[in-house]
Amino acid sequence: METSEILKKMKVLYVEDDEEAREELTDVLKRRVGRVIVADNGRQGLELYDDFLPDIIIADFYMPEMDGIEMLSRIREKGGDSAAIVVSAVNDVDIILSAIDVGIDKYILKPVNVRDLLDAMEEQARMIYDRKKMSDATLPENRKKVEDDIKKEFAAMLKTMTGKGPRNVSVFVNGDTVELVATEVLTIFEKNLLDNFQNIAIIKYIRELFFSVKAKEFCDMILRISGREVRLTDIRINVENDRNNLIFTVVRSE
Repeated sequence: METSEILKKMKVLYVEDDEEAREELTDVLKRRVGRVIVADNGRQGLELYDDFLPDIIIADFYMPEMDGIEMLSRIREKGGDSAAIVVSAVNDVDIILSAIDVGIDKYILKPVNVRDLLDAMEEQARMIYDRKKMSDATLPENRKKVEDDIKKEFAAMLKTMTGKGPRNVSVFVNGDTVELVATEVLTIFEKNLLDNFQNIAIIKYIRELFFSVKAKEFCDMILRISGREVRLTDIRINVENDRNNLIFTVVRSE
């Protein structure tokens, strides 16, 4: 497959606080990638990362609220492995070294040369595609049926366990991961707690504890349906948007 076609399958998170630069480059990206998610500061970018799990991140260095390096550092701390490209008007050795420390793949100076940026993105897209292709060789042949069966079983389990079934469940079996996304899952008790904004942290803790305690049951269900032994490696609770993301990783025998 041509690299330009691979890029059209990628999700890209673009984080830039300069409105004019952001709008100009967003228009370029929309014509060349599968989906562009845009944020105007690092804090918003971090939230959108959790929601969309992009393949590639393009981030400015200096931004209000949270700069690009801190945002990427927090993403790495949570296990995020998206390709990262940092753009900056400053050619400073210390800044470049700090970017390397958080695992960036490319550092591009402003004003951004679009061709250089696209070349860097295509290089990363090709590596992402090749890794995914190797991982996909281990996926079950009936992946769609596996995803549908996990979706139905997971929704039923949540309803039995909490008394409240989710409005929707999405399941993505990709390479060595199984991702479950459930929306509108809050129980009446949790919704009542939301009347007090300070209770968001409590609800998040309750949800994380619930999934941690029930992890083995969910892992056993995935094993029974897919034939793949997994472990729950990431729990992402977005209380404000009433969305729960669970990431399961396939256990490889040594």
